[in-house]
Parts: sequence; C-alpha cells; structure tokens
Amino acid sequence: MVAVALQESAPMALNKNQLSKIGNLNSVTGAASSRQIWHYDAGADSVATAVAAGYFSDVRGYLFVGDRIDLVAAGGTAFRVLTVTAVPKTGNVTVTAAAFS
Repeated sequence: MVAVALQESAPMALNKNQLSKIGNLNSVTGAASSRQIWHYDAGADSVATAVAAGYFSDVRGYLFVGDRIDLVAAGGTAFRVLTVTAVPKTGNVTVTAAAFS
C-alpha cells in the first residue's frame, strides 16, 4: 500500500495584472494629499487571504496609506472595500476591510 499525502492548494499570490487604478480623490481645495482608488480581482483567493499582511507588498511602490481598494474575491462571490493602513519600505503592506452594517 502506498500512502499519498494530499496537499491543500496554496493561495494564489497577488497578480499585478489584476490591480487597476480607478482614479485619484483630490481635494477641491487643492490640498497636497490625495487618495487613490483601485480595483483588484483576487481570482480564487478569499477575502481573508487578500487582507492578510503582506498580500499587497509586491505593489508597495504604487500604494499610499489611505488608498482604497475595491476587492473582488473568491471567484467573484465576495466584495470588500479595503483601506491601505501601512506601506513600509520593508516589511508587510497592510490593509483593513471596511465593516458595513
């Protein structure tokens, strides 16, 4: 008898080709700070995978704290609005999911 180990499929890594910039939110007063709005299709990855620390680290050069990411996940069955909470030069980029009631 041969034992076969079943492996769970690993979560898909962020696909840079699925991150699209929608636009900037510029202040009407011309303030220097601006927020960006993004759309990201996580494919089969779950919301939990996409909000895990480090998931968006490969695109740190594009993101700023306060940016919004409209996330479609789990094969198109889940939607969340994420806010970028940290974009360090090294270490994990972090996001948080908005809680709607």
